[in-house]
Amino acid sequence: MKVEKINTFEREYKYELPLVYKEFLCEYDGLSLDNGCTFYSLEELDDVNKELQVDIYQPDTVAIGNDGGDLVFLMKQEKETKTIYLVDAGDYDLETPYQIIPNFNEWIEKGCEIEDIDGEDIRGVDYGDLYLTKMPKEGAKGLVTIKRAFNLEMSTGELLQKSKNLPTKLLSNITSSKADIIAEKIGMSGLFEIR
Repeated sequence: MKVEKINTFEREYKYELPLVYKEFLCEYDGLSLDNGCTFYSLEELDDVNKELQVDIYQPDTVAIGNDGGDLVFLMKQEKETKTIYLVDAGDYDLETPYQIIPNFNEWIEKGCEIEDIDGEDIRGVDYGDLYLTKMPKEGAKGLVTIKRAFNLEMSTGELLQKSKNLPTKLLSNITSSKADIIAEKIGMSGLFEIR
């Protein structure tokens, strides 16, 4: 998505979206993860915020997504903010949120884990092994992209060799939501499985 489209949206609907969220919209413009977390596209952003009455209960914030359950993700309408407030859909109180995520980008990179009081992910997110199940259409060039994106500790030659016998294990101990985000970012959704 183009930045101009986001800027036009902000002027038309009177929003000031945080820069980190605008960058996210440029890259994804809406995203649904296996763990239930959903981020709204620019097209649905104003409608969802009106429906949730965010402008009435927390007018200086914008709802950017939800956990597929009772939590709404709010960010303050400030250019430089990176903080996300996970609040109950029936109570948008920023003073007593369910959880405060200090850094939007780090949270996205970690696969949007939502912790309970003990620091456990409330969805029971399972860690698994990442398998390459299909060869990227770019061939060896695509494998190099995968190696970089997932930070694989193997040589390109080793990866090329492994790719001749699919499915092949690439990585241990990764959440499916983090794998989804990385695969989406490099435009290779559907090539991987978590087992």
